[in-house]
Amino acid sequence: MTKLAYVRTMFATCMLFQVIYVMCVVLWLAFPDLKGHALLPALFPNFNLITVGSFIYGLVASMVYGWIVAIIFVFFFNLWPRAIAPVLGRRMLQRS
Repeated sequence: MTKLAYVRTMFATCMLFQVIYVMCVVLWLAFPDLKGHALLPALFPNFNLITVGSFIYGLVASMVYGWIVAIIFVFFFNLWPRAIAPVLGRRMLQRS
């Protein structure tokens, strides 16, 4: 089984989180009465929608969150075959 690369996964997750963040901000600007927008200030402390600095802060914070999620995911994804090999045996892992 091939190992998952950290850097590629980190940047892909970072871009995904940033796209979702920008879509949330655009939706907040378009429909300010929606109740789901309370999640942004909960995820990003000291977040204000209207300022440019706050928007950039949210982009950077979503990038960091994406990197953290990717590091944890890749670690466990790469660890799983080695952890399950003693239980199932090497032959079972080579078949899949």
